[in-house]
Amino acid sequence: MKRNNKQIELYQDAFDFLLDGDHELVVYGVLKKLHISKQNTYYDDMVQEGMLSFVEKYIRAINLEKEPESYLAYIYRGVYWDLINYLHKQITITEHVEVPDDNVDPLAELPDGKNSVSYYDTHILSRQLMTELNPKEIKYLVLAYDYGMNISEIAKECGVSRKCVHAWRKRVINKLQKNF
Repeated sequence: MKRNNKQIELYQDAFDFLLDGDHELVVYGVLKKLHISKQNTYYDDMVQEGMLSFVEKYIRAINLEKEPESYLAYIYRGVYWDLINYLHKQITITEHVEVPDDNVDPLAELPDGKNSVSYYDTHILSRQLMTELNPKEIKYLVLAYDYGMNISEIAKECGVSRKCVHAWRKRVINKLQKNF
């Protein structure tokens, strides 16, 4: 595919923008949000894919005539979704996961977790624990384990300080250790 001078200049501008200042940190920020560390098998490839995605999103922002102030936010979102797609493809390839077609009900293949001993053990334990906890501690437990929120997210959701959420967590752990 032959590129004209305008396209070459646009790509050069995009790479210059990427390397200008600390714009590379956008890619590393996305990797951090995705919990991809340097020990991850895909880390180096994802850095490269992120850099290429950054360039593509910069060019798209120019073509969409976005405001320069919103470039980085637009690029960040684009890199984030591109890297999620890349990671999904890599996991699918390495794990040999078959994506079901539209005619197959994926839930029909899942085992019925409610018929397992571990299900009943877990629910008996959690019901007993809930009787020991106050409403704030229950809210912490639900947000942390059912919704996967971290301390900062729970604090924001509940409108309290991180210190307060740490106190809830500590009390839950103490009650769990004491009673179980």
